[in-house]
Amino acid sequence: MNRTGRFRSVCVSVYAAAALLVASGAHAQQHVAPAAVAPRKAALKKFVDATNQLSPEVRKHLSHGLQTYLHYANAVVNGTATKPIADAAHKTPWASGASFAGGAIAVSNPALDPSSQGYTQNTTSSAWCGNSIVVGYQDTGAFLRTDPNAAFGVPNSFDGISYSADAGKNFKDLGALTPGTFSANALIGDPIVTCSSPAHFQYASILNTMASDGITPLIGPSVSFSTDGGKTWSEPLQVVSLDGSTEVADNPSLAVDPANPRHMYLTYTHASALACTNVEMVRSTDGGKTWSAPAAINSDCNNPNILMNTGSSLVVSPGGKIYVAYESFPVPPAGTSFGKTAIFFVRSLDGGATFGKPVKISDVTPAGDGVYLNGPLQANDYPQLAVDRTNHSSRGTVYITWPDGRNHVVPERNAPSGTYAYADVFVAKSTNFGASFKVLGAISPTPKDFRGVGRDQFLPAIAVDNDSEVAVCYYDRRNDRANLRVDRFCSISANQGKTWKDQEVSVLNWLPTPNTDPISGGATAVISEYDGLTSEFLLHGDGFFGAFIIEISGNQNVVATKF
Repeated sequence: MNRTGRFRSVCVSVYAAAALLVASGAHAQQHVAPAAVAPRKAALKKFVDATNQLSPEVRKHLSHGLQTYLHYANAVVNGTATKPIADAAHKTPWASGASFAGGAIAVSNPALDPSSQGYTQNTTSSAWCGNSIVVGYQDTGAFLRTDPNAAFGVPNSFDGISYSADAGKNFKDLGALTPGTFSANALIGDPIVTCSSPAHFQYASILNTMASDGITPLIGPSVSFSTDGGKTWSEPLQVVSLDGSTEVADNPSLAVDPANPRHMYLTYTHASALACTNVEMVRSTDGGKTWSAPAAINSDCNNPNILMNTGSSLVVSPGGKIYVAYESFPVPPAGTSFGKTAIFFVRSLDGGATFGKPVKISDVTPAGDGVYLNGPLQANDYPQLAVDRTNHSSRGTVYITWPDGRNHVVPERNAPSGTYAYADVFVAKSTNFGASFKVLGAISPTPKDFRGVGRDQFLPAIAVDNDSEVAVCYYDRRNDRANLRVDRFCSISANQGKTWKDQEVSVLNWLPTPNTDPISGGATAVISEYDGLTSEFLLHGDGFFGAFIIEISGNQNVVATKF
């Protein structure tokens, strides 16, 4: 299995008559010869077959981006793909930076959405350096803009991207992150955006492509680079190339060492039908030009009681320490579908060369009925990390947040688990560089005047700014007694987590609708896999910036708040 080779893109012919605007400028729609499509489809079938060999428990924890791509890939392989609505460029006026839903900042451009209901933008990641902010997100509209004719055999992208040159006041939606020129390339989401200066940004995603033998699918995390504040982007560089005939890559996380921006680190989930599913890491010491061989961050592949580790979050602390948090899923007890999951933390004190023994932060009571939240709505319990990099006395403090339903579990006859857990947002912190953690508990418990049975809080994100304030933002249903409509709240602490103050950042709450997107399919509502929160990476300004999702008339849109 080739796990370390980097794929070298092959140029194919294009014709200029079907030019289409994407992240790098005018992207030309490619002519696809029938002879070239057959091997591409054969390689895609191998990839589909590989994912079908994964256990049902592992498959259900694959990311939404990968699930969307698999829905599309299965349709192509089985000959059931239908041509999507191709009106990917409305003429509706749109003012960048205009108030959008109660004062939120517009990030994605609604005028680019197809007219039919259900096309989705979700799963956002934001990076902020100086006056430059870049937001990456999954976008099935981006797929239409890179392959408007559903031709198959042309490079396509499920990654959206918007940038701001005025510290988040106005954004420009680039339409799609360029997938490159090789016809087999497909960027399939899970965006993570970082920066190292106001000019230099990095965008991690998952790239599925094909080896030079013309028959072997290669899947792995990729990184795209911008040197002009997010205005233009390089072709994606696949930094790990797994044999897609037997393996799958998912859930990347990317971090830059603030003390040495040429040092970059990337974790991802490596799933295989032949071995365990675990979190691995690669690192670069030359600004992302070359990357190390993958290394497992723990030894759980030797533990027969662990089903999988996934959902990693990665940060670099002062002094170059590497911190990774992830969720661990045990093998379910006989006759059941659910085991007791847990949040773990692992660190490297030598720049990622070796990792210490994982520290268990907490067991987790999964939110909702064990599969879905009320709606039905899909959401995970993955952790998010942040570290205090200031020169204050709290320098080096590590924070982890996740949703946990332990405080409010009620019987639910129709739930697979037999119960429903109304989750709170939990935070844990370490003041000894991750050697041990203290769980602070729920930072925003159910209001005393709440009159419903319960309310869900889910998909939290966390950041620390340059004056050591900590913020956690999340989706919240406290304003709806029926526990259906969604708001966005943030909890802020000015004293390292001792006390928290809530702030509502979306005035308009909204009702998630079942997915009608013809590309991703499915009957459940998916808000996001995560929605990141960031502070100014260079520590030159205080406050926070975070993108998130709202839904209007059945279409999801990326908006943001800065506070």
